[in-house]
Order: sequence, then C-alpha cells, then structure tokens
Amino acid sequence: MMRFRQSLFLRMFAAIAATAFLVVLMMALLVALSMREGFTQYLLKAELTRFDDLAEALAARDTRGWPDLANDPRLWNDMVRTNTGLRSPAFGPPSRRVPLSEAHPPPGPLPNQRPPPGGSAPELEERLVLLDVDGRRIAGAHIRAGLFERRPVCAQTGCSGAGLLGYIGLNAPTGAGNAGDAFFLRGQYVSLALSALLAIAISAGAAYLVAQRLLVPIRRLEAGAKTLAAGNYTARMKQDRSDELGQLIGHYNTLAATLEQTSKAEKEWISNTSHELQTPLAVLRAQIEALQDGIRQPDDKTLGEMHAALMRLSHLVQDLKTLSYARETELATNAAAHDLARIARQAGETARPQMAAKGITLTLDLPPHLFILCEGERIAQVVDNLLSNAARYTDAPGIVRLHVHEDGDFAMLMIEDTPPGVPDVEAHKLFDRFYRVEGSRSRAHGGSGLGLAICKAIVEAHGGTITAGPSEMGGLQICVRLPKGAV
Repeated sequence: MMRFRQSLFLRMFAAIAATAFLVVLMMALLVALSMREGFTQYLLKAELTRFDDLAEALAARDTRGWPDLANDPRLWNDMVRTNTGLRSPAFGPPSRRVPLSEAHPPPGPLPNQRPPPGGSAPELEERLVLLDVDGRRIAGAHIRAGLFERRPVCAQTGCSGAGLLGYIGLNAPTGAGNAGDAFFLRGQYVSLALSALLAIAISAGAAYLVAQRLLVPIRRLEAGAKTLAAGNYTARMKQDRSDELGQLIGHYNTLAATLEQTSKAEKEWISNTSHELQTPLAVLRAQIEALQDGIRQPDDKTLGEMHAALMRLSHLVQDLKTLSYARETELATNAAAHDLARIARQAGETARPQMAAKGITLTLDLPPHLFILCEGERIAQVVDNLLSNAARYTDAPGIVRLHVHEDGDFAMLMIEDTPPGVPDVEAHKLFDRFYRVEGSRSRAHGGSGLGLAICKAIVEAHGGTITAGPSEMGGLQICVRLPKGAV
C-alpha cells in the first residue's frame, strides 16, 4: 500500500484503468439490457404476426367496438382458443379412453395441426388484449407496464381511415421464456462478456502506455532536478515534446541556463572583487614595508600616497556595500517627494569645477521644478556617479550636457558627452559589475568599475530604467527614466 501511494506510475495506471473498466462495464450492462429488451420486442412482433386467423375473425364480426366481446369475457376467451389452435381442459370435449396405440403418439405435430402461438391457453389469455381504435381496452388481459406490442385489425378495404377497426395487443411473458430463446440470449451474453473482457484488456494496455509516456519526462525532470541540486548547471534536457510537459522541460532548461549564468557571474564577482581589493592593499603593504625597512620616510608624499590607497579601498568597500543592499532590495526604503531638477542642479554645480579643470564644459538644461517620489540621497548619488563617469571618460576639450524633462508619468534625466564613445555592442554591458570597455574607457582613468552598476541598482530599486547608447555629440548618452509616483 505504501509503495502504491508513493508510485506516481501505479496511481496514474490505476486511475486510467479503473475509469476504462467502469466505462466498459457500464456499456456492457446497458448493451445487455438493450439486447434483452430488443429481443423481447422482436419476439412479441413475431408472435403477433401469427394471429392472422384471430384478426380475420374479429374483422368478420366487427360491430364497431365489439360490444359483445366487451360484455362477455368468456366469449372473448372462446374466440381466442378457437382462432389460435388452443383448447383449454375446462372447455374441451369430454375425456375418453385413449387406445394404447395413441397413448404415445409419434413426436412432432399431429396431422392438420399447427403449433399454437404464444404458448398455452391460460398464458395467452393473460397476455392477449383487444383494443379499440383509440387504444382503449375492450377485452382480454390488462396492459402491463412492461413491454407491450400491438397489431392493427383491419377491414377488407384496408387499414386507412375507417378501415382501422382496432388492435390486438400482446404483453411480454412474465415467466421464463422459451428454452431456445433463453439459449440464444445466453450465447449473446457470453459474446458480450468476452467482448467486454477484451475491451478491458486493451484499455489496461492503453493505460499502461499512457502512464508510461507521461512518467518518462517526469523521471527525466526528477533526474535533472537532482543534477541541479548537486551544483551541475550545464546539463540540459532534450526538448522533444510540445505539450505541457514539453513546456515544463523548456522552463527547466531556462532555469538551468539562468543558474549557470548566475554561477559564472558569482565567480566573476568574487574574482573581480578580490582583484580590486588587492591593488590598494598591495600599495599600502609596499608603503608600510618601505617605512619599516627605512627605505622611505614618513613624509607628506608617502603619507599622501598611503591615504589615497586607503580612500580608494574605502570607496570600493562602500560600493560593494551599496550593491549588497541592492541585492537585498534596501536601496529605496525611505521614499519621499523630492525635486529632481534641484538635485540635478546641485550635482552639476558641484561637478563643474572639476570638469572645468580638465577642460570640459558642463551645460545644464533643467526645468524650474520636477518633483518625484524617491530617496533623495540615492538619486543624488546616481547623478554624481554619472557626471563623474562622464568627466573621467571625456577627452578635453569636451562638453557634457545634463538634461531633465517630464515625460507623462515619468521623469527623464539624460547625460551625454563628446567623444570618445562606446561601441554599440558594448553599451548594454556598461552596467555590469567591474565591466570596463577596452581602450579609452579603461582602468587607467581610475574608478572601480562599480559606479554604473550602482546607478542601475538604485534606479531599478525606484522602479525605473537606465540605458546607454550613442550620443548625438559623438560620445555616450545615458538615459534614466524614473516614475514620478504620487507626489
């Protein structure tokens, strides 16, 4: 029992096979009942065709409704016996001594004697009914609720119109039928039972195949899940189905690919973080060892270099902390109404002297006010990082333009600069952690490679989007789209 509860194959097979068994069994019972009823109707119709003499006698004495037969049931019984070849012992001729030669007559009907229809006289009297044109009983037995058949009694002119005189009706027998009839029905029931057993066997085979076909991909998915749980994200399943199970296999392959990509990104994240931390630590170590060995003196230059390495290490740790908050969705927990135009203006005025010292001109295109629902310090951090990135990677003399405008329910902030630019194939990778474009925008310009990744994390935490593309000025354009919210 426990194995049955745990086996999906056995449960599926039992469910399908039991359903097929019940359907076949019900169909067999209905067919058996219908066969018995149809065979009985056939026999009744066959019996009624043998009452031609009775129908002719009734047509010959028609007085519109046969009132004499309705008033005298004995007369109806005598008429039935006379015209059906039956003789009742109560009304037959007086008994006589039967010679020995006649005591055992030869088998078969006597000469000039036909077999009576419908069985013995008492049985026939209990089944035979005389009806008028409207189907109301005139004489004979009462119509039973079971099977009943009738044949018309017609005048010599035919059964159309006034030629229809009435009906002879016949009830189905209530007791055991003829031995030949029972033998025929028994043979049909045996054939039907064999057919039902064959159908059940075929249904069981079909149930086995269906359960097996459904279980094979489920077992493959089970094996694949175990593979993923073991840390192997490179395994894929063959997509050979188009049904719901095939869609599930497709989802499994997508999950495996996502986990594989995440695992690679995690390894790159750890490797890049270690590499970025190693550089300032190596500088600090070299300076400290030089001081310990007396090679260098603790003058302003040496202490300045050590402080710069320490600040770089501090900034890197702060950036990593910010990204860890992004992964925990904690970058926009204190949202309030802030003026995006004012935030951008302050960030621009703060960055203007640094850009001017490098020969870069900063232009501002800002509305008087544009309020959005956000965490002001985080959005200011985004603008500062974008302006710092533009100043770092724009050649002098150059131009950086900061533009803010309203777009329906969103606020748009764009920063674009003059050359050098970024190839189109590299633009979508700028927001990856520790990613740097080879050539002009490399580590030689400073930075940890986390600035744009932090910008993306903050913007997405506010429900916005950030994209990069070529600028009309020949450099890079970064577009930030933030929902205004209920302000």
